Amino acid sequence: KPDIICLSKGITGGFLPLGVTCCSSTIYGTFISEDISKTFFHGHSYTANPLACAAANASLELLLSENCQEAIEEICLLHSLFADRIKDHSFIKNVRQTGTILAFEFDTEGSNSYFNAIKDKAYNFFIENGVLLRPLGNTIYLMPPYCMTTKELNGVYNVILKSIEHLQTK
Repeated sequence: KPDIICLSKGITGGFLPLGVTCCSSTIYGTFISEDISKTFFHGHSYTANPLACAAANASLELLLSENCQEAIEEICLLHSLFADRIKDHSFIKNVRQTGTILAFEFDTEGSNSYFNAIKDKAYNFFIENGVLLRPLGNTIYLMPPYCMTTKELNGVYNVILKSIEHLQTK
């Protein structure tokens, strides 16, 4: 398990800026001392902002709810099934999933980078077909909100399937 983890953005549901740093008791213990020089002098204008903390508590309550956990499980399952559908396609490579995040790459002649030329073509295709996905070069990431329905997510998958056929022939 990690010694330290930093959380941001999502902890308030993206509503307000708030960051949290969690660490192991070993790291925490290095700052406990009567010696003031061992103090962890860090803070900024958003430290313990009451509104951001309230948003974080509400966001965590929603995240831990039974409905949200069921939605997360459903998205994970749907992503896994979709990944199996595309993983052997000749225009797709490096299909990977971690939880509700699914990513894959279009197998283009360009480099695997943010500057791959297929980025703009893919973005425009997705927009023209009613889906907002932001390709990072030739890499497509799906990170659906947990309130997304199965029907909506299947619609995104269908547009991706169409994009594969469309972009492969360009």
